[in-house]
Order: sequence, then C-alpha cells, then structure tokens
Amino acid sequence: MQSNDIVIHTDGACKGNPGPGGWGAVIEQNGGQVKLSGSEPQTTNNRMEMTAVINGLAADHPSATVLLSPARTYLIHPMTNGPQ
Repeated sequence: MQSNDIVIHTDGACKGNPGPGGWGAVIEQNGGQVKLSGSEPQTTNNRMEMTAVINGLAADHPSATVLLSPARTYLIHPMTNGPQ
C-alpha cells in the first residue's frame, strides 16, 4: 500500500428483518483508523450493509486509491463485474 491508499471495511446488520439495525465502517490509512457508525430504528439488513459502504466512500478521500472490503460480496460484484 502507498501512503495515499485507503482500506474501508464495512458491515451492517439488523435484529429482525425489518427491525432495528446499525452499520459501521472502519477507514484505514497510514497506520491510523477512523470509525464511522450509525443506526436506524426500523430498517433491513441490506439497507444497513449498503449504508455502511455509502458512508465509508462518502468520507473525504482526495486523490486516494480506495480498497473496499465489505462484509458481503454482493455489494462489490456489480462494481467489479457490471450488472448481470
């Protein structure tokens, strides 16, 4: 990894589907970490998974190469392989 490279780990979950849920993203760069998280009182697991990715990518990453590492591969597949 180079100094401007970023790794974003994401996950989301809910209790019941729908039900109360939360999401988290850990952004790693230059040996440091930034943790982002949030919750919704009534949501779905898929929504929380996608919200984690969106918030991780929305954080300020000027001129960085981003490696996205979500907990679910279905979030990466369309970005790497295109729509099916």
